[in-house]
Amino acid sequence: MSALTVGVGTSHLENSHDAGAEACKLAFEKTEGKADVLIVFGAMRFDHKALLSGINAVAGEVPMVGGTTAGEISPEGFSEGSVVVMAITSPMLTFDPGIGLHMSNDEDACARALIADICSGAVIEEASSLLVFPNGMGGDGLKVLKGLQDVLGKSFEIVGGYLGDDMRFKHTFQYYNGRVYRDAIVGLLVSLKGDFRTGIGVRSGFESIGNSFYCTSSEGNVVKEFDNVSALGLYREFLGEERFKRLPGICMEYPFGLIDEDAGSSGERYFQLRCGLNVDKKEGTITFTASIPEGSAVTLTSGSRGDVINGAREAAQQAMGRLRGVKPELIVMFSCVGRKLVLGRRTSEEVEVVRKCLGYDVPIIGFYTYGEIGPIDSSVEKLAEAKFHNETVVLWVLGSA
Repeated sequence: MSALTVGVGTSHLENSHDAGAEACKLAFEKTEGKADVLIVFGAMRFDHKALLSGINAVAGEVPMVGGTTAGEISPEGFSEGSVVVMAITSPMLTFDPGIGLHMSNDEDACARALIADICSGAVIEEASSLLVFPNGMGGDGLKVLKGLQDVLGKSFEIVGGYLGDDMRFKHTFQYYNGRVYRDAIVGLLVSLKGDFRTGIGVRSGFESIGNSFYCTSSEGNVVKEFDNVSALGLYREFLGEERFKRLPGICMEYPFGLIDEDAGSSGERYFQLRCGLNVDKKEGTITFTASIPEGSAVTLTSGSRGDVINGAREAAQQAMGRLRGVKPELIVMFSCVGRKLVLGRRTSEEVEVVRKCLGYDVPIIGFYTYGEIGPIDSSVEKLAEAKFHNETVVLWVLGSA
């Protein structure tokens, strides 16, 4: 038996049950009907119970993780309105799925519950990576990551994407072991043996377009003031009147960069992007996908379509470098929905540059997210801690000698 066998299937069928069955059959054709775990990403248009029923009809009780998206990624490239299934089987890998419920009630507690569920059947100390798929409309994404790191430690390799709902921004669905959930975090702990290793790439392509300023008043992920003036007022000053009229959508094109002063202690300047989700014109506040703590240094950023595509290329090159010469065997790609809005008709190009760099023959699955998790640079100790991002590509690449 091969050390690793991976199959990916995609379906665009209208009937949800049939779409799930077709995608799973296509994936299983490449694995000779075997799978240790399934990763599944589906568009919001489906009847999700029927979709998973179709997958289960083919796969049986194979462990499953995944959820809904703002766009799907597969060997076909970028698509919408589809379902993508990746089947993985290997005697050298161990997969332990888990789930935490009621994320919007307490993001930290939900993340801890996920790890507790995984630990009921796994030994964390023997694991290599955690892939997480949280509810993308469940509150403060940074609190999810903090909860995970409080249990696992800041050096543990964590990557993931916050699930989407095709830009409806109402609620998302999570897939776990053949069932559909809402307001949950689903995770997959991966343990490697032998000559397997992982390569992670994290890049955005966005650059600072101005001087830094400070968050002087915030409550959770709602920012009230920058530099002691209303957050929305300062943003309006930066954007100008014409762009300001396009709120809140313009937030995807001009995200804020939370300057990471710890990571940049030796002179570099690193930041994690933050997109505004909603604005309150009466109160002058901006609600972000994750919190910006008071006292944090912030900058405004922007990126052209070319910059964004080049960011994806750099992420792929970074992941390839981290594999240290071993061959890529599978790719999981997380890209922010904001990048899709910036790229428009060119969205497929960022998937193309990733595949060109890592290999067109390498199975790939992924989705457009409402937030991403990954390290700035896993090759540098002070940059290896997982961070919460927006407008960023995160690649998790599994390779073997």
